[in-house]
Amino acid sequence: MKPFVGSILVPLNEPHRIVERQPAGAQTPSPLLTLAPPVEEALREFFAKRSFPLYHLMEYQLGWRDEGGAPLTTPHPEPRLYASLCLLACQALGGELQAALPAAVAAELAYQFTQVHADVQEASQTRRHRPTVWWVWGPAQAINAGDGLHALARLSLLGTKEENPFAERSLRLLQTLDNACLRLCEGMYQEMVFQERVDVTQAAYLHMAREKVGALIGCALELGATAAGADEPARLRFRAFGEEVGVAFQVQEDVQSLWGQPFSGKEFGLDVLNKKKGYPIILAFEQASLSRKRELGALFFKRVLEPPDVARVRAILDELDAREKARAAAEDIYQKAVAAFISPGNPLGLLDDLLAVARWLAVRGAAL
Repeated sequence: MKPFVGSILVPLNEPHRIVERQPAGAQTPSPLLTLAPPVEEALREFFAKRSFPLYHLMEYQLGWRDEGGAPLTTPHPEPRLYASLCLLACQALGGELQAALPAAVAAELAYQFTQVHADVQEASQTRRHRPTVWWVWGPAQAINAGDGLHALARLSLLGTKEENPFAERSLRLLQTLDNACLRLCEGMYQEMVFQERVDVTQAAYLHMAREKVGALIGCALELGATAAGADEPARLRFRAFGEEVGVAFQVQEDVQSLWGQPFSGKEFGLDVLNKKKGYPIILAFEQASLSRKRELGALFFKRVLEPPDVARVRAILDELDAREKARAAAEDIYQKAVAAFISPGNPLGLLDDLLAVARWLAVRGAAL
């Protein structure tokens, strides 16, 4: 592990060092690509006057610096999903995107805070092909960086009267964010409890996924709806839709962690090595033959799983066609969410861009 030396970090306005980055996936929906520049600009402006070394760790997490502290010139390759979802919700209700940017920044920083902490919890050494914050600077400083990102998310919602024309809605916005973050922590707690169990039901999994992932996606949409001036029924409708999209998204992430590349950028197979009970694995424990259930149980009760164990788990899942069953479940969750969201009695404005992104998350063939 490399120690962090604050003195080697330089301001972002000094000469940049160019590094190669992988471009965003070709399947990225065009609305995310369209929103990327204003989102990135808003995020950078929010950090522009923060020079204390702790913020450099956060900028590293955001993809703006390398391990040595040098600024990176290559644009961040993945879409800022949570910020973009916030803006798409605002846009769908006819709101001004500029007014929603503080909420979009808050949604994105809240997501980044959860990723920093998740990397510590999971002992993940890399994410998106680069070392994680805790692996470079240690878990204690990573916790500081994650907590700082959460605090900054709240500050973005407060802003000033001049910066945020919706400052009078700050209490509602803060309640939305804090409730979502608390639910997310509950979901992460439950997911860790599941690591030591093999009797996790589909119902328990879906509840966990709704809290761990759905809460923050629903929050992003509700923040955007609030910024657009939506009434309470519309805000709650957007949040409910986002929560269900989040559940489908988590199911797809479980599939990608075993057969593809997760959007989250985690290492292939890491969830199984951490004994996480993803949706395909839960299906196997429910539907496999007794001998296969015993074999899976023996694997997950090992003190430490190894890469060959991941291959064996996947082979058992392939026997059950668990990948396609999980994808079908994600499709079903998404279709039901859309049906509730755009029912004839609930006109919700211009939804094409939001629905395109939601479907990409919930029913994708391959992630970034």
